[in-house]
Amino acid sequence: MPSPERRWWARFENEAAACPACRSSRIRMLDVFSIPRTPERRRLAFISGCKACGVLFVNPLPTARQLQKYYSEQGTWVERQSGRVKEPKRVTAGPRRPDQLMSALEPHAPGLASPGKVLDFGCGDGKFLNRMKARGWDTYGIEPSTDAAFRKHHRLLEVPQDGSFDFVVLNHVLEHLLDPLNTLQQLARSLRDGGILFVSTPRLDTLPLHRDLKYCLSGHRHVVSFSETCLRGLLARAGLATIARIDATALDEAFTAGQPLRLRLVAARTVRPPARPSRPLSAAVRALTGYAAAEHGLAGRMWWYVPVRFRAALIEARMNEQFASRKRELAESVTRRVGG
Repeated sequence: MPSPERRWWARFENEAAACPACRSSRIRMLDVFSIPRTPERRRLAFISGCKACGVLFVNPLPTARQLQKYYSEQGTWVERQSGRVKEPKRVTAGPRRPDQLMSALEPHAPGLASPGKVLDFGCGDGKFLNRMKARGWDTYGIEPSTDAAFRKHHRLLEVPQDGSFDFVVLNHVLEHLLDPLNTLQQLARSLRDGGILFVSTPRLDTLPLHRDLKYCLSGHRHVVSFSETCLRGLLARAGLATIARIDATALDEAFTAGQPLRLRLVAARTVRPPARPSRPLSAAVRALTGYAAAEHGLAGRMWWYVPVRFRAALIEARMNEQFASRKRELAESVTRRVGG
């Protein structure tokens, strides 16, 4: 909750002082948005961006313990995946087709046509690994939320650092992690020289088109977000050179009902990492400002120039007034029923 003595200049407890990816202290407050109520009963969070690497992140971030509980076998994530908890309304994905993904990957990495050793980091129930095994691959997975994949595939508890893998898959996992750069560095060391990594995340650059901010960034699920510029830079820091971005209408139709919701990059382990971008946060700022204009027109553009902490205080005051109004209405309703 904002500090009472700073009613019109909101600050939250445990605000991050450093980037969760590169640990830089060059953080910029960019926006404020509503989140599911936290254990501290907070309903808002800032969107912060790192000037050094370009990562956007929820601020304050959930704790490692909170995320561990969320993704445990008894946690909310497993319940959502099993359909017991209703997901927020958004574009519904079509049927998943791992073969289509491999078909889109192979032109950019011809070596994947020959079976080798594959690691799926965050493999879920193992659907992708099933397809790879059918193609003759030696299949390994890491997944804390379910044991389902490991009736057919090798389970790993941590990323091997022996450079033994030919192919690593990081499919919609990176946005859930508090340490995305460290994870990329570990996965890079698991690859042989020239080995291929495929990474896909929510697509921040196209936010003004798909307008699904909560898909890119949310309170406890997608805690970090990446523009293409940022992600290429993080891959470079990990020793991975980006080979291609995969834009495939067939994949969008299969996974996101045709919407441009996913960024897909193919990278290879290299001894000479490419140069890092000079202004890594710029693309993310353009995405957020474009989204504000697309959603709210001129008012959205003007709102962007209001200081972020002041925006948060205004929104919090409005939310508190709405809550107080609902309480008054409920109390009056009860009084009428008792009196009647």
